[in-house]
Amino acid sequence: MLLEGVTGHMLIISLIVADLAVCVVVVLYFFRGRARGEETSIDTARLRKLIHTLGGLVKESDRASRNLLDALNDRHRRTEQLFREMDTKERQMARTIREAEQTIQKSDDFGHTHKYSEVSRLADLGLDVEEIARRVELPKGEIELILGLKR
Repeated sequence: MLLEGVTGHMLIISLIVADLAVCVVVVLYFFRGRARGEETSIDTARLRKLIHTLGGLVKESDRASRNLLDALNDRHRRTEQLFREMDTKERQMARTIREAEQTIQKSDDFGHTHKYSEVSRLADLGLDVEEIARRVELPKGEIELILGLKR
């Protein structure tokens, strides 16, 4: 909304400047010959044509300024909408990450429990500590500790 206010003020200022420029051109046209010390008659038909042309330029400038302002306001609204959507997606991602971390934590706990029961099973089958360590990918010291606690 701030953009609309600033852009609106800039538009008004630019229109005032354009109108002043038209006035300056008309005044210069009137007094151009007099500044040089020449007496010239005013060609009203030519002056009217000039004023009409300048008026058309001012109207075209006004139309272009309004179109630009409308486009900027549309972009501003779309940007705000995208920010809201991005915030929503960010919250969803954070929730998903938390859930994934909890799932990983649970699976890690299960993985260690599963490995410990696998150590006991392999020991019951008669495998030695080195073979069990190789299969379950645990250090030999941990295997010995698990088997020691089992006894």
